[in-house]
Amino acid sequence: MARLACVFLAFVLAYQCADVVNCAVEEENLPGFVKNPENNPLLNDPSLGPLQSAWKAINKTKDDPFVLMFRSKNHEPNITCVRVTATVDNESLKIVNFTRTYYNKTAADNETLTYQVRALNQTGYKVENVIRAGLQGTPSETPTPLGSNMYIEYGDYSCNSSSKPLSDMVRAARNAVPGESTSAEPVEGVDYLDFYVVYNQPTCNILRSPLLKGGCDFWLRESELPEVLARANNFKKDNPAKVVAREAVNGEQSSTAEEEKINPAEALFRSLPTACRYAFISACGYPKDLMYEKDLCQTTKA
Repeated sequence: MARLACVFLAFVLAYQCADVVNCAVEEENLPGFVKNPENNPLLNDPSLGPLQSAWKAINKTKDDPFVLMFRSKNHEPNITCVRVTATVDNESLKIVNFTRTYYNKTAADNETLTYQVRALNQTGYKVENVIRAGLQGTPSETPTPLGSNMYIEYGDYSCNSSSKPLSDMVRAARNAVPGESTSAEPVEGVDYLDFYVVYNQPTCNILRSPLLKGGCDFWLRESELPEVLARANNFKKDNPAKVVAREAVNGEQSSTAEEEKINPAEALFRSLPTACRYAFISACGYPKDLMYEKDLCQTTKA
């Protein structure tokens, strides 16, 4: 337990030492470099491997699903209740079959997507820290993931984000005309999509995709969900709406009182496992989008 605490402390310190620079810079500032904190050189250490293991993140069974709770950047605003189950396809190659179910709010219906993923090492990494999703069947091990954590010159693929939903990418790839691609090797966003493991534990996976706006996804083990929802409910009960005074402005006759209500999304986020929350915040800041809408998910049974 003490060793694990020391490892996590090193993980935290590495995050704090990382200098995050936005790709959206002015042209006169080029050339520049960008570095994402989850791939800080201090994290490229065998002792930290258990915290960023892609194989541990995907080596699950169909009875051990994960649920998408939050995103820092949402490229799929019309979906919720996202749930993933896994079955190992090839253990030696570390290839896994994923079944992704979700509720499409636009179509008002549950939908299912199946695809394969595999665990890979990024350039210079001793630990498999990348989950590659195949958009056209089994994902290839080439090209080698460059790393969202490396120093990258502007103009690199990692600074060219996509807003196309994952489901649309998979369908577009499957509907593509064979031999139509002009590239000699697989292309990200066309043939595959890489997710870098920021942090993983049995209870959660924090993943980042440079191509999908560089945002983070917070995946929670579904078996943890009832307890998390109960804590969120208790949090709201223990922190009832407060009445706050508001001074009169712009010629108003008198001050008024307003209720300061607890945001349900905030209550839910605060109820998630602490270490997982810290890793998410350190890598991507506070989440911008709630991806698990409890009432809708329970009603639609998605």
